[in-house]
Amino acid sequence: MKSMNVSDAKTHFSSVVDLVEKGEIVVICKRNLPVAKMVSLQGAKTSDLKHRTVIGWAKGTGAKILGDLTEPALSTGDWDMMK
Repeated sequence: MKSMNVSDAKTHFSSVVDLVEKGEIVVICKRNLPVAKMVSLQGAKTSDLKHRTVIGWAKGTGAKILGDLTEPALSTGDWDMMK
């Protein structure tokens, strides 16, 4: 188990994540007092950790699309007022 202060963890965050990913437990301290523990998500499926940016992922959630997503939100004449 490795411990480090918040400022060190912030400075070397990607290295800390690499350690945790390899199975190391990292304790984060504030003024040398432990406040958090970083551990790997053992058994988590890679698909559980991915962003849900696949088309249709929200199907059945009640979300509605109003209008045509392929058309501009502003008409051509309204662009002049944006200058």
